[in-house]
Amino acid sequence: MKKHSTFQLWLRIILFMAIAIMLIFTFQVFILPLVQQIIPNGEALPLNLEINLIRMVNGIVGVGLVYVFLAFDRQRFKDVGLEWDKQYGMEWILISIPITLAGLIPTVVIEIIFDIIILKELINVFAIILTLLVTIFAIGLGEEILFRGYIQNMLETKYSFKFSAVSSALMFGFLHFWLAATSRNLFYMVAILFSAAVIGVMFSYVYKFTNYNLIFPVAIHGFWDFFLFIFQADFRYQDLLHVVMEILASTIGAVIIFYGALRYAERRNYFSK
Repeated sequence: MKKHSTFQLWLRIILFMAIAIMLIFTFQVFILPLVQQIIPNGEALPLNLEINLIRMVNGIVGVGLVYVFLAFDRQRFKDVGLEWDKQYGMEWILISIPITLAGLIPTVVIEIIFDIIILKELINVFAIILTLLVTIFAIGLGEEILFRGYIQNMLETKYSFKFSAVSSALMFGFLHFWLAATSRNLFYMVAILFSAAVIGVMFSYVYKFTNYNLIFPVAIHGFWDFFLFIFQADFRYQDLLHVVMEILASTIGAVIIFYGALRYAERRNYFSK
């Protein structure tokens, strides 16, 4: 990735984050209510459609912003790792499913035990298909190209991998914290800030394991959200215990996925390439 002075690097990152937050927040707070008002008979959007619409916009913002900033520096998506690997691409997608489930299941079990999440019935078939497309091609792709592909890559031109991974993960957490502000629930905001940051560090390592190709972290990210979102669920963050247990549950899930991806990468000898 193109190198910049320290000032230029942080100016790009700050501007990048500010525009991303502004666009996503503007859509959720102002544009979405306008869309709902023009629906015939004043009916509300189906809940699943509304949620997926929000998720889709988040992904579009991520991909679009990265494209603009890369174009400004005369770079391409290939420079941040968004390139289909003919040899391993499909393998990464398939192996990401069991690895993701291995981390997600204990996470959800802990959340259920402590009444953080209440799972209801599965959503309908149409909603499942829509959710799969959105979680992979909008959320997974959009957020990974934004935080790992662009921000982490940019930071690594000046700083170590660990500093860059933690910094990009904290920004990842801050974005979720800011978007959670619409809930007006401080417990939820704090829980999602730190749990997203922990998971973000894991995504950074998965990104590194495959020599900075985004396909693997995009797949894990997308399937994590997909398996979580296919159930109609209520989330509850009512006290400090909920915050602590959410962070702990996310950390356990992230560690399991980290070691699963690490063992897979070692068996495929990615580190020797």
